[in-house]
Amino acid sequence: MKWHSQKTRAIVFLSLALLVIFYWTSGLGFRHIPKITALSDERFWSSVGANVDIMAPTLYSDHKYSWINENQKTSYALFHCISRGDCAQNQTKVVLIAHFDFIDPMEGGFIGGEAIWAGSTIRALGNMGYSVLYARNLDTAGQLYTIYGHLVKMVIASPGDIEHCVGEERCARTAANPAGIPLWKFFAFHFWSQAAHPLGSKWTLSPEDYHTNSYLGYSIEAQCSRYPFIPHSERKRQAYILAKFLNFFTPEQRAWQPDFFDAAADATRVSFVMASVELSDMPKLRPGELSPSIENIARAGELFSQDEFYHVLSHSVALVGVGHPEISPTPYDALCLGVPFVNPIVAWDTNDPNDRTRWTTQHDLLIEFSAPYVYHVFKGDRDGFVNAIKSAAENPIESYVLERMKIGSVEYRLGRILEHDWRAEAAELLQARKTGLESGNLFEL
Repeated sequence: MKWHSQKTRAIVFLSLALLVIFYWTSGLGFRHIPKITALSDERFWSSVGANVDIMAPTLYSDHKYSWINENQKTSYALFHCISRGDCAQNQTKVVLIAHFDFIDPMEGGFIGGEAIWAGSTIRALGNMGYSVLYARNLDTAGQLYTIYGHLVKMVIASPGDIEHCVGEERCARTAANPAGIPLWKFFAFHFWSQAAHPLGSKWTLSPEDYHTNSYLGYSIEAQCSRYPFIPHSERKRQAYILAKFLNFFTPEQRAWQPDFFDAAADATRVSFVMASVELSDMPKLRPGELSPSIENIARAGELFSQDEFYHVLSHSVALVGVGHPEISPTPYDALCLGVPFVNPIVAWDTNDPNDRTRWTTQHDLLIEFSAPYVYHVFKGDRDGFVNAIKSAAENPIESYVLERMKIGSVEYRLGRILEHDWRAEAAELLQARKTGLESGNLFEL
């Protein structure tokens, strides 16, 4: 039998490779693969076409295996479009995801800020037509890479896993491991502003425009649209407090004294609610450190579900920050639901308090906004706090989504990142490191 074309060889290779993937990702293991008897050339080639359907996805009803379902559906669709020659735009470009914050929410885990960012990234990749494959760890990602190789545009992983991979014998590409994943294809998924990749800030993806790393960002449009906009006339006269942990109210952490809430409740008739839990390894609140004007509606030891959180927030007239957590997605959710945000200013230039460039706030990425959307209040300013709550309650806003947080903006930035020539960028960096112009370890292209 003659090898007729590169396309034919690719089809045969992919059919065998994907069969291995399906056994592996479904958890069946190689021990369940029956003994294979050698076929003649004619029987082999005819069996490829006749048995393609054995690679159809095996869909699992348990949500814990949803990422396996996605892998199988994506691989199946990719194989068939290549064999037919009708792949959609970007379908033959693979993005490997080897990060906990992508897989854990799919398995029913907690949805925090990182998971919200991850979900937005997956949504953008899907809208743009890229093929996404998931891996529980970089070992698995490395095995997928040996199969998909040149089709892989990017491998998204945590900074710690990438650092660990560089030190492993069979993970990143080295002279001794030419089959490894090239370091320049790794991108660190990192929520904060500092560089978190061996190649520097350009290979570090960020949820916000810190003016340091590669700004990917995220959109809250899809999740916000799942919940109805509550007319202000139907809302409770309540403010929701952004504080999922009780230790945020300790003197060392809090932005507001307990009596601030009492004064605001008396002056505005606005009640305060929150859903906060106590962490066993964090300082405990002492008597008097939590205002009696605050009602904690969390169940003992349980964080709110996403649906519960959105229900309470959407029925509120304000979202109140207490200093922590920083750079949370919740203020963006609030604005989308028509809820203004009270943003604590925790540090400033005492000689020029109005100089916003010198402010440190709970959410610095909202410093540019003002009332009626965002109320910036100096820590310790009791009157300012009361007036912000009063103004937020009396000046309702409509739904507002920042332009940079619309899904189209995310797709634009993600497309620029994915289609950039990172190999050429890495080659320049490698040369600079070899000549001593840049510090850092050498690596293989």
